[in-house]
Amino acid sequence: MNNPIIGIFGGTFDPIHHGHLACARYVLQHCHLASIRLMPCHLPPHRATPGVSSIQRAEMVALAIADEPQMQLERLELNRNTASYTVDSLQHLKAQFPNTRLAFIIGMDSLQYFTKWHKWQQILELAHLIVCQRPGYSSATGDAPTLLREYGGTLLQLTQQDAGIIYCLDNPDFTPSATFIRQELATNDHAQAMLAPAVWQYICQQQLYGC
Repeated sequence: MNNPIIGIFGGTFDPIHHGHLACARYVLQHCHLASIRLMPCHLPPHRATPGVSSIQRAEMVALAIADEPQMQLERLELNRNTASYTVDSLQHLKAQFPNTRLAFIIGMDSLQYFTKWHKWQQILELAHLIVCQRPGYSSATGDAPTLLREYGGTLLQLTQQDAGIIYCLDNPDFTPSATFIRQELATNDHAQAMLAPAVWQYICQQQLYGC
C-alpha cells in the first residue's frame, strides 16, 4: 500500500484569503492528499507588510482553517532566525513524517523560474511538485517546458512514486490576490467578502492593513 501524501502549501499569506483556501481544497480533492500543511514563510522586517508580523500572519492562517479538518498550520519557517530555503524545510518535514510522501504546491509563475531555487534538484528528490495554474503564466515559457519534459507526470505517477513528479493541475482561477486585498483593506470594506469571517474580525481587532 502506498504511503499517504501530505501537501505543503507555502506562501506569505499576507493575509490568507478565500483564494488560498479554494486552492487548497481543490488540490486536496483532485490529488487525493491526506492533508495539507499551510506554511507561512518568514519575511525579513524590511519586506513584511508594515504593522503585520509573522506571528499575526500565522494566527490568521490558524483562524482561516479552524473548520478545515484536512488543513494544518505549519510554523516551521516562522521558528527560524535565519533565511528559510524550501529544501531545508522539506528535509525537516521528511524527518518529521518518515512514513509519508510530500508534495510541494506552487504556482505556474514559480515553475517558470524553479531552476533558480536553492538546490532545486534536491527538492525534487524529497517531494513531488503540484503546480496550480495562474492567470498570465504558461507552461510553454521559462523553465517550465524543460522541467516538464524531464519530470512531468500524471496523477497516477504522483500517487505511486515517492518523489520527483511535477504534476500540473487544470484548476480554475483562484482570485483575488493578497496584494489586491491589502489595497482594498486600506481604502474600503469590500475586501471583507474575500476573507474568512474570523480573519476579518482579527484584522479589525488588530487594526492591520490600515483598517
